[in-house]
Amino acid sequence: MKKSMRIAALLTVAAMTTGLAGCSGSGQPAETAAPTTAAPTAAEASGDTAAPEAAGGMELTTSNQNFILATQGVDTTVYSRMAAIVEVLGKGTLGSNTIEIQPISTGGAAGALLLEENQCSFASGSNVPGKRLAEGTYGEGRAPLQNVAAVCGGTDITWGTIMFTDAFVQSTGFTTLEEVFEAKHPVRIVTKAPGSFGMDGANDLLDCFGITWEDIDSWGGASYHIAPSQMTDMLKEGSADVSIDVVSIGQPAFTELCMTSTMHVVELGEETRKKMNEKGYNSMTMPANSWNGQTEPIETICGCETVLVRKDVPDDVVYAMTKGICEQKGQIVELVPAMESFDPEVAWKIEMTGIELHPGAAAYYKDAGLMQ
Repeated sequence: MKKSMRIAALLTVAAMTTGLAGCSGSGQPAETAAPTTAAPTAAEASGDTAAPEAAGGMELTTSNQNFILATQGVDTTVYSRMAAIVEVLGKGTLGSNTIEIQPISTGGAAGALLLEENQCSFASGSNVPGKRLAEGTYGEGRAPLQNVAAVCGGTDITWGTIMFTDAFVQSTGFTTLEEVFEAKHPVRIVTKAPGSFGMDGANDLLDCFGITWEDIDSWGGASYHIAPSQMTDMLKEGSADVSIDVVSIGQPAFTELCMTSTMHVVELGEETRKKMNEKGYNSMTMPANSWNGQTEPIETICGCETVLVRKDVPDDVVYAMTKGICEQKGQIVELVPAMESFDPEVAWKIEMTGIELHPGAAAYYKDAGLMQ
């Protein structure tokens, strides 16, 4: 394969990897972040831009096209992850084509909707809203997606994380959420604020049990939908018993909580996980020691971050991008360690993507022997 490929990355690696936190958009207006273009490579300067072979027999023939990639704000981990992918691909993957990062997505369903509306060619997304959008079950009156496909899933994992305080466990003997809800115990639950993936996950979880927040109030319990730092403060102070969240391992507020307080990370039962699977969540095993004091693996559900694409993007471009992400994972991880969890062997599965694969992506996974 020739080394004369180029791609324009719009911010430097330093801008990508510093000052970035959180799993969702910050709410800052995206248009305030003006992208810039990386300096040309030596191959560009020499004029050597002949189309390379993408991989496995699919020749990259598309050339001199600029593709917009929509992602969340520059202060998010999603942005840093997508920018790292673009930076690594810029070392030789898409020939004379370029990718322009634009932080115009607010997270969740937004990336897929921007693609559907033809405002970008690629976007960051999530398997859970993606599945619902593809099926036409995301919102009343919203038609199923027609123009959106997936490149890969699992670029990051956000884990369904249910924590009980030690005082709650000691006083009640409960060790699962199923036991709490079956007993209609007057539990005090904290979640993230409305509009967050964490709150969406908590709502979905209650729906699986056929209960509402009002039901919990009627038992003598309470619920608080607040910022992560407030959640952990209430758990520390004993004014809350249980937290429900969908969160990346290592989230600062909960990492600090587990270091300073005894918390119990609890499993979700098999039937509960199956019901959450139907809503688009994937079942996975949270590794032991993901949180301080969690000495055993935990069976739970998760959301998977995705890379999405419009169906009309040429197959050869999507093939080359998929190959680059999968085969240059190590270089991406050097820039964004959270990508360590990305697994090309399962990145093509519908439970990871929520949306069907683009034909170019499917061709790569088949040629690589990762899928039949």
